[in-house]
Amino acid sequence: MNEFKVGLMALCSMLAVVVMSLAITSNQSGFGDYATYRTIINDASGIFPKTPIKVAGINAGRIKDIELQGNKALITFEVLKRVKITENSQLKIKSVGFLGDKYLEIYVGNSQKRLSSNAFLESVEGGGVEALVKDAGEVMKDVKVIVQSIKDSIAPPGEKPPIKLILDDVKELVSNTKTVTATLKRVVTGNEQKLNNIVDNLEGFSEQLAYHFDKDEPESAISDVKEILAKTDNMMGDLKSIVRDVRNGKGTVGKLLVEEEIADEVKQTLASVKKIVSKVDNIRTEVEVFAGANTTAGKGESTAELRIFPSPERFYILGIAASELGPKLTTQTTTSTDGGTETVQIEEKRKKDTYRFTAVIGRRVQNWSFKGGFIESSGGLGVDYDFFSAGTRLSLEVFDYRDDIGANIRFSIDQRILSAFYLRAQAEDISNDANFIFSGGLKFNDEDLKGLIGFFL
Repeated sequence: MNEFKVGLMALCSMLAVVVMSLAITSNQSGFGDYATYRTIINDASGIFPKTPIKVAGINAGRIKDIELQGNKALITFEVLKRVKITENSQLKIKSVGFLGDKYLEIYVGNSQKRLSSNAFLESVEGGGVEALVKDAGEVMKDVKVIVQSIKDSIAPPGEKPPIKLILDDVKELVSNTKTVTATLKRVVTGNEQKLNNIVDNLEGFSEQLAYHFDKDEPESAISDVKEILAKTDNMMGDLKSIVRDVRNGKGTVGKLLVEEEIADEVKQTLASVKKIVSKVDNIRTEVEVFAGANTTAGKGESTAELRIFPSPERFYILGIAASELGPKLTTQTTTSTDGGTETVQIEEKRKKDTYRFTAVIGRRVQNWSFKGGFIESSGGLGVDYDFFSAGTRLSLEVFDYRDDIGANIRFSIDQRILSAFYLRAQAEDISNDANFIFSGGLKFNDEDLKGLIGFFL
């Protein structure tokens, strides 16, 4: 009988332990009454029934049920009634460590009104470990790109690393510094006395400079400046006196400014001068200089001309021509002996380094220019035709500076190559023994001359 009582008591004790264990494990939040609430989240992965609900990090409830509502998860959970869940409270999903276990944390709001049973609690889905890992993965991708960029910058493929180039430059700089230092040392060595003399000279210069800036020294430069300024003040006083006299009408200048008749005469004089200056301004000039060689004699030829246009249709030409070999002169000598047979002797000579002058007047009719006067130290006529757009001038001149041979007919072509550079080809003495002259030169008008003068001045 005693054995039966002992066995029954042991069995009851075991049942009590089992019931208590089941009660404790089924609800880890402790004993008490519970209030049921609901929430909706987008992702319920890692959350299961009986997942704990915590408040301030302490278990205060558990999840009762998870079901799918539309494309979201509806979670029903219960919380101890002694925990006051207010209306503005929030529920946030959190992770436990790096294993992926999750729990729900309730942040109780500051409202005084308690949330009713079966009401919905606002949920805030946190980042969690997987979000952190995902962000870390994105960061690692960016880190890889940065590391690759740094690697390419430090050691470009197939090229010498920039750091090594910098080190080579530093090495070269140090070597150059050593060379400069050695050179400076060689310069200083043996020249100590000269350097000391330079320092002494600088000291002397400083002393002289201080002396000349000392206003108490009567012979100093600053004293001379003060004397000059004093004289300037006296001169300004005299100038003020002169201006005062001029304003009062004293002297010629004063009368000129005060008396209207004199002012009118001055105005008329200035008007006449202005007319003369205006006429002078209307005068247009051209200067040309050419140098070349005569193909027949192989000697140099050079010319210079000044063309003056007092009006667009009239012009004057003043010029000079120089050559190493002058024109051919023929001398005929007839000799007779006692009334017998006459002997004729012809002698040809050329002058060297001759100068011939030109002074002609002309008139322009559209593209044609007709001229006449003194051409290369002899009378003559000429005609020019200008192709203004192409910069070409054709010239035909007839003149005579040889008594025995007759007229010299010359044909010329001037062609512009650049803005002021021209080439010239001439056929000289076409009617007799023709020869050719090729030369190059410059032609300047008023605008070109103004530009040159402005450039040099």
